[in-house]
Amino acid sequence: MALKALILDVDGTIAETADVKRAAFNQAFAEIGLDWVWGRAVFQEILAGSVQGGEAAYYAHLRQPEIVNNMSKNGALEQIHRRQQTIYRNLLEAGAAQLRPGIARLMGEAMTGRVKLALCSIGPRLEFETLIFNRFGFDMLNAITASVAAEDLKTHSLAAAYRQCLAKLSVSASDCLAIDDSGAGCAAAARLGMTVIATPGHYWQGESFRDAELVLSDLGHPAAPFSVLRGDAKGIGHVTLAALNLWHGRATATVRHASAA
Repeated sequence: MALKALILDVDGTIAETADVKRAAFNQAFAEIGLDWVWGRAVFQEILAGSVQGGEAAYYAHLRQPEIVNNMSKNGALEQIHRRQQTIYRNLLEAGAAQLRPGIARLMGEAMTGRVKLALCSIGPRLEFETLIFNRFGFDMLNAITASVAAEDLKTHSLAAAYRQCLAKLSVSASDCLAIDDSGAGCAAAARLGMTVIATPGHYWQGESFRDAELVLSDLGHPAAPFSVLRGDAKGIGHVTLAALNLWHGRATATVRHASAA
């Protein structure tokens, strides 16, 4: 079965954005006069437990529950969130988010139109469009067939985001392959029937990714192959559309055989 669409998660998959977001939060806290400073360990805990846009509220509930009501009433939590978003976009425009290895090459190949290219995010559209424009320009934005962002969703659900992406692409899940950096994202895509490749981001290194067809260190380059963390890449060392077609065909054949048994 030929691959018809490639769906890319954005944060952590296209670029390592988590630490840029963390830096934006820390700057917002300092500007507002809060003595909160989020290190990597704290931010990992927050990412695991909060929803998009609720990071500051989650941290306050966790560490200083007695101040949450006051912060909500006086608008401090909303002020933090708005300021963090502005700082984060400014950092993206300055090129602060490092692209993951191999992603520029694969997205460039996808621009040929042999497969539909989609982006799936539960973050604000302006954030990922800023990232894509800064790193790739208008041509890449125009090459994207479909995209899903927070504005398209009633809830910050990864499953809802991937489902919405499929609807916008007008393809079945079995015709798609998703690349995601988190265990939760991979699980959401796989449960809908997509083939999934995991490329764990910095904050998701310890997850099992049991729903992924392959778990790779990154997408690799001809001169710097990826490491296979789980699965069989069939001797391939960097991700191309041909490789994705091969892995997708293997995964869908396995599903068909299992259904026929």
